[in-house]
Amino acid sequence: MPGNYNRLKIDEALLLRIQKGDENAFELIFRKYYPHLVLFARQYVHDNDLAESLVQDVFVKMWEKKRGLVIKSLQGYLVVAVRNHCYNEMKRQNIVRGYEKQEVAKEQVELPVFNDSVYMDKINQVIDQLPEQRKRIFKMSRMDGLKYKEIAGKLGISIKTVEVQMGKALKYLREHLQPLKKHVLSIFL
Repeated sequence: MPGNYNRLKIDEALLLRIQKGDENAFELIFRKYYPHLVLFARQYVHDNDLAESLVQDVFVKMWEKKRGLVIKSLQGYLVVAVRNHCYNEMKRQNIVRGYEKQEVAKEQVELPVFNDSVYMDKINQVIDQLPEQRKRIFKMSRMDGLKYKEIAGKLGISIKTVEVQMGKALKYLREHLQPLKKHVLSIFL
């Protein structure tokens, strides 16, 4: 118990110094708690880089709010702040994933096959306007027939990046090929 009491007193003294803008005290707290908080955050987000980023965010917010901090237990405060930040990030990721899946599902439209070289030239021109990585991903998916996982592996990127880039590519193509689509429909109707 005496060790715990001493830790609390040291944290309390460092916290008072932090509230006065003492960067050295802040660094001591950061070095003391950061490694443990990253391990704690990884239990929630299962990604070391993301865990590090979330813990750093908590420390940045703590520093920004240093003058108004009212903390009884620094360790308790940091653990709760990291846990809450992890929960918020997980919610944000679930929302983004849901949106991306929705967009990708909407975008799973095959480009029509035209025998007329004029139409194919127009389609190729629009594809060539895509940013380089997006164009590469689009061609690997639609022209080479690779699955998103295969593309991610070949390019050394995440599957999520492939999904997002494909969604953006298909949206761009849909927008820029709209006049062509109307023209083709008018021929058939």
